[in-house]
Amino acid sequence: MRFSYLEHIAHEMLPTIEIVWEISRTFHSDSDQYVSDYYQLIREMAERHESLDGMDKLQAVIQDFYFELGFSDAPEPVVGAQRILLDRVISYRTGLPISLALLLQETAAYAGIQLELVDFPGYPLLRFDHEQESYFVDPLHGELLEDKQVQERFEDVTEDALEFSWDMFEAADQKTVLVRYLTELKHAMIHDQEFANALTAVHMLLAIMPDDPYEIRDRGYVLEELDCKQAAVDDYQYFVEQCPDDPSAQMLRLQLETWAAPQHVLH
Repeated sequence: MRFSYLEHIAHEMLPTIEIVWEISRTFHSDSDQYVSDYYQLIREMAERHESLDGMDKLQAVIQDFYFELGFSDAPEPVVGAQRILLDRVISYRTGLPISLALLLQETAAYAGIQLELVDFPGYPLLRFDHEQESYFVDPLHGELLEDKQVQERFEDVTEDALEFSWDMFEAADQKTVLVRYLTELKHAMIHDQEFANALTAVHMLLAIMPDDPYEIRDRGYVLEELDCKQAAVDDYQYFVEQCPDDPSAQMLRLQLETWAAPQHVLH
């Protein structure tokens, strides 16, 4: 499988949101209708807020996004792909934080507000720089966080395993955003046992990181579930060779040995 829109993200030749729309189109033939409806709504919202600027405009956009349009966190504890793919998030008005962050970022952009996605532990935040101050938007429900709140949240999420530094709060590059998004999508599809779609998601990740042993391992797992055993063997062997000290490598070695052992048929 080839996904040309993913092969050159190091150069950021396309806007991230355009790539994410393409990902939705890969899985849903009716995706464009939802996307078109979304852009019509946010254009109308942008026109209503033309007279505002700065924090007033940001708060108006947040109010519209979460209350008028009704976007919210996914209600179920284990999230399926319909809460990640942006066309379905638009349809259901619920999604994972990374999906809500991407949609809110685009909504704000149409209103003339630049929000930067920050690769925060747990889930991303959106950063708004205004009058030499940085404010952070929680994409779950639009709460505005200031410096102390962000530091406290960081310490809670990481349980003091990482040292806090404001250097971590630079805008995430396109590769980081898309890998995080596609990884969430892959895990959801595997959980839903949508293995053909999960294989597509893994191939998308491999278009970005062609030799990543962990993605190749996951491809092996999906291929095994799709009864493509020999292809799975090749992927598992690659992973074991590249990551011999990984805890899962020992388990895979045993599995490969079992598969290679002669099978005795009783008559």
